[in-house]
Amino acid sequence: MTTQQQLKDNFLTCSICMDVFDGPCTLVCYHTFCRKCVVRYTQTRPEAISAKSLICPFCRKMTKVTSSHKPVEDWAQEVKPSFLIQGLLDSFNPKTKDSPKCILCGDAGEAPQATAWCTDCESSLCEGCLKAHRRIPATRHHDVTNLSTEVKLRHKAFCKEHPDQSMQFYCTDCKKLQCQSCCILYHRKCVTVVPFQSVMPKMITCVTGVKERLACDLEAKDRLLSDLETKYSEVLEHKPTVQSQIQSAIQTVIEAVKKKERQLLAQLDEATEKQMERLKAEIKSEEMAKQMICHHSVMIDRALESGNEMDTFEMYLWCESEECPTEYDPDSDIKHGLRDKVCFIHDCKEISNNIDEVSLGEIDTIYEDVFDSESTPVLHDTVDIHTEDETGIPHVYDVVVFNEGDGDVIVVTDNNSRCLKSFYRSDNQPCQSRLSVPSSPRRIAKLTAHQIAVTTPETTEIIVVEVKPHLVLQSYISTRKKYFGLAALTPTSLVAGSVSPPRVDILDMTGNVLKSLNPVTCAGGLVSDPLFLSTSGQGHILVSCSHAHSGHVLCMTQNGDVLFNYTSTGQPRAMNPCGITEANTGDILLVDDTSNKVVQLSISGTWLRDVLTSKDGITFPYGLYFDKRRRLYVTNRHSVKVYKFIKRTKPRCK
Repeated sequence: MTTQQQLKDNFLTCSICMDVFDGPCTLVCYHTFCRKCVVRYTQTRPEAISAKSLICPFCRKMTKVTSSHKPVEDWAQEVKPSFLIQGLLDSFNPKTKDSPKCILCGDAGEAPQATAWCTDCESSLCEGCLKAHRRIPATRHHDVTNLSTEVKLRHKAFCKEHPDQSMQFYCTDCKKLQCQSCCILYHRKCVTVVPFQSVMPKMITCVTGVKERLACDLEAKDRLLSDLETKYSEVLEHKPTVQSQIQSAIQTVIEAVKKKERQLLAQLDEATEKQMERLKAEIKSEEMAKQMICHHSVMIDRALESGNEMDTFEMYLWCESEECPTEYDPDSDIKHGLRDKVCFIHDCKEISNNIDEVSLGEIDTIYEDVFDSESTPVLHDTVDIHTEDETGIPHVYDVVVFNEGDGDVIVVTDNNSRCLKSFYRSDNQPCQSRLSVPSSPRRIAKLTAHQIAVTTPETTEIIVVEVKPHLVLQSYISTRKKYFGLAALTPTSLVAGSVSPPRVDILDMTGNVLKSLNPVTCAGGLVSDPLFLSTSGQGHILVSCSHAHSGHVLCMTQNGDVLFNYTSTGQPRAMNPCGITEANTGDILLVDDTSNKVVQLSISGTWLRDVLTSKDGITFPYGLYFDKRRRLYVTNRHSVKVYKFIKRTKPRCK
């Protein structure tokens, strides 16, 4: 879309008639419409007529008119015209085919082509009006621009209290634009009142810088939103997988229960089959016994009915013999044939009571890159600091990380090889950079988003290096001492630690000592071997004082006041503090080289926990860095260990 079309659609179109402005006027609410459109709309609103006011179609705010006795058609003439809109119309109005018209002649009903633009009057002028404009003493010195060539029109701001005077002065004390009369009336006691044009370049530079920063912030937010949307999609995509895992686990349990069901039913079939076979045999035996009883009973009946004494005598002999059954016991059948019973003894009640204790699994939310007192470190990566064509054994002393977009740039100091190294990715390929320096580099301080400073204790210089992400030597800072520890205090100052004498100095970027710190107690100075330094979010200075017998950590203000002095207690050997940095929570992370640990201290300098130990894979830790992604980088002599932190939380049961 062309600039002309953008202006027409976004700035030069009346929202009532949807056409290019015709006589634009701005109401008290700062909404702009065509004069005739405002009048027509007001005529349709009885409340506006009765209030003797023009009404805004947007916000319904009333603009009072003084000449209410005039017809409504004339009310809009009292509203001040919008010179800015009119100027844009004159320059870019598509109806005029980019030919601006004279505003002064336009008020008289004519429309000759304008040839000049007066910045002070904010008016376009034709040749005739321009000559008259130059003859008038009050306007002859106005800033007039020729419109014969394409120029960028400038518009001046006018004072509300003195409408005939432009804002020519800027009061740096009040931070306000003022006209000449306001300066005389209200700013006589102000120290610095300067011409507005003199501070305009500085303001433009400031605004441009903010614009660039906002562009970077916008780009960062776009990346963050993209990451969040990606994670949101991943959650949606991951949910069916977890559902499938849950269903699979439950299905496994159901299959086990069904298998148990089949086993119990098989046992039931076997038990009932045996019982039925036994009962069938007993039934057959009892039926035969029943038939014998019936037979004997019939024989006795016949002997008694015959009346024959011999038959009766024979039956008597049979009854007295052993063949005659004994007296029948009715309970014997119950005791013999009905004593066994197949039954199922269930544990449903116990199962129901203990179902919550059945370990089928659990839902657990894992948060990555979250550092607090409950998070757990997990080894994320190991960066080998060997570079291509390197034959010696490297020894990394310090590390810093630049987080850029989706990738990270890791910068280390290699003491043995006397060089700086950077490791990064470009086009998804691993890349390396190496910068040799005159002497062994030790500590790194991040100055800006692409700049670091490095100490070289063998010399009285601090090296400034640009990270592009390949390394480029930028400059040297000459100092009066040999410094070992280093950290950035402010954008224009450093804090450096010297061993001989033991001091912590605040330096400017030219190497001058602004202040020297070594707080004293009854036993002498507290600073000893300040090999590692860092700064906190509150602007305090953290000092690792390495010493064979009395290693400790100091937290000082920039004036040298000691906030805390931490020493390890209850340890078999004295602490040897090395790398030190601040986490996102404000807690302090500290390397204890003696115990191969990284410990966490509170803001007040109390021990909280051991974050990393030798069990986590660190040996000979030295340098330390905590980046914006909440990942911890620990130098490990020949490599850099990268740890991310995770936190597990279980959802609450409703």
